[in-house]
Amino acid sequence: VCRGKLSEGLDFADRAGRAVILTGIPFAMRVDPKVRLKREFMDEQQRRHRSNPEMPTLGGDAWYVQTAMRAVNQAVGRVIRHKSDFGAIILADERFA
Repeated sequence: VCRGKLSEGLDFADRAGRAVILTGIPFAMRVDPKVRLKREFMDEQQRRHRSNPEMPTLGGDAWYVQTAMRAVNQAVGRVIRHKSDFGAIILADERFA
């Protein structure tokens, strides 16, 4: 479960966590008011700064995808925690290809 209690905060060190299976990309609900407002805000910031190439900004869609991919990276990081660690990471969605 990405973004859930078991995906963040608990320490699954070494043998306690040897695999992660992601069956999809953990996008937040588009209709969530916080997500909708953040996307609108990011789109507005991008429009404001479009004329200034020294200040690139993410649009709402890019922010939305980046947030989901950050959750994927956090889940994968639950398995491989140090240079001697090992485990299985299964990305079971064609969008990861």
